Amino acid sequence: MTGLLRDSVRPGGEPDEAEIIGYLGRGAGIWAETSAGSDVLDPDGPVMSGIGSLYTDGTWLWRQDLAYYLGTYHVSLPRDFLTHVRKARYRVPDVPETRLVEILTRDLGIGMN
Repeated sequence: MTGLLRDSVRPGGEPDEAEIIGYLGRGAGIWAETSAGSDVLDPDGPVMSGIGSLYTDGTWLWRQDLAYYLGTYHVSLPRDFLTHVRKARYRVPDVPETRLVEILTRDLGIGMN
C-alpha cells in the first residue's frame, strides 16, 4: 500500500473482508516490537501494542496493525495482494526460516548478529 493511510479509507470493505483480516492475523511473525501507538486516524481511538511488528506470507509483508485498519476503516489494499490471498484460499503458507531470514537481511536490510 502506498500513499497516506487516510486516502485509502472506504465506507465499506471487500465482501470477504473478515477472511482477509484472518489471513493477516495468521501471517508468520518476522519482526516483533513492543511499541504502542494510538489509532493514527482517530486520536481518541484505542492504543494498540506491537504496532510496528511485521508479518509475512513469504511474498507480502505487512504491519500487525493493518488488520485493525482494514476492519475499522475498510482501507483499500493492493489488488495484487487481494488476488494472492484469494488464490491461497485465505490460508497462509508455512514460510521456511530461510525465507524469513532472507526477507530480514536482503529485503529489509536488517543484520543478523
